[in-house]
Amino acid sequence: MATHTELPRLPVLAQPKRLPPAYRDDRRSVYWVEREPLRGGPDGHTVFIATPRVVQLARHKTCVGAWQPHRPSPIWPVSDGAMTASSTARLAQLSEHRMPHRSYTFDCDPQWEISDASKKASASARIDALAVPKKREEVHPSLDPYWGYRYPVSEAAMRTNPTERLDALAMHKTYHKDFQDARQVQWDVSQQALEALASLRLQQLARPRSRTMIKDDYDPYKIAPSAKKTRATPRVEELALPIPRKVRQKKMAAA
Repeated sequence: MATHTELPRLPVLAQPKRLPPAYRDDRRSVYWVEREPLRGGPDGHTVFIATPRVVQLARHKTCVGAWQPHRPSPIWPVSDGAMTASSTARLAQLSEHRMPHRSYTFDCDPQWEISDASKKASASARIDALAVPKKREEVHPSLDPYWGYRYPVSEAAMRTNPTERLDALAMHKTYHKDFQDARQVQWDVSQQALEALASLRLQQLARPRSRTMIKDDYDPYKIAPSAKKTRATPRVEELALPIPRKVRQKKMAAA
């Protein structure tokens, strides 16, 4: 029996894989590009040296000399000068509210007083004619039966006699000779159906499945031994073959 000392291949496989000459180690930090990362100073903190341009860009933006911050509150003290100041004529003119147009009329009050002249006035014949309500046929003259309008039928149309062709066209379409109406939901059961006797086979099918026939350990994927020993007929083998137009030959790889 061979031992480990007799197998020189194992020490060769146990040696680590040598790195290629052009191999470069991974970066120690994502912020270091092509130089070593900065190290901590005497106090343990990293000291960064920025250029004057970087220092200038790092300063915050200064405000304009005339800029004033927002008032801390909507309520502020009023100076004595503002309290004792007198407004100019222009300021007094601008402080006046805007006047409405000279032709503007305000909304009428829902309740107003009727003058005595209106109470004692008598309507003219024209006003009485305009006050009479219109008939529905006149209000909706669009010949629409929905509004109560009916098309007038002339006396000649009422007394005329239709032709044979018109009578034939006026008859409704009859059903097919084999047409049967939909069966009603409820119907009378015939006497023969009430007195009929079920056959033995019908009684067997109508009987509910017995609890003893149910197998708890039934496996639907288990193949019967007889099915394993059966042989397919030539016709079954013919039907099992793939379609010739869908068969594709395998390509042989070149040696």
